[in-house]
Amino acid sequence: MLRPQSRLDRRSAPGLRALEKATRRIEELDAILARQLEGEDRDGERLNHLRQATGQITRCANDGIQAYRRVAAALRAEAANSDADDEEVAVATQVLADARARMMTALEVASRRYPWAAPWNAPPGE
Repeated sequence: MLRPQSRLDRRSAPGLRALEKATRRIEELDAILARQLEGEDRDGERLNHLRQATGQITRCANDGIQAYRRVAAALRAEAANSDADDEEVAVATQVLADARARMMTALEVASRRYPWAAPWNAPPGE
């Protein structure tokens, strides 16, 4: 039997789905770009592929960021409620952190396609 959705589930599920969707799309765009770059010897066309992918990846990342912000706000609001389930908030906070880490990893992997960019290392604590 399914448990009834909690208030926090209802508020955070759409944002978590949007964040996961953005991450999957970034991964897909990276794979597409890899195939395009592999089959292209002309520098101008390679640059065009990179430019197009950059725009699409940026839009996906922005969608993910907005979704993250919505879920984080829902978590803060839930934690402020007097009847909040602290354990549920803690689990949801970890789920959000994991989703954010997956998106950041997808972005870092995609950034490797840019030969002029040095590897990005997250500052301590991120």
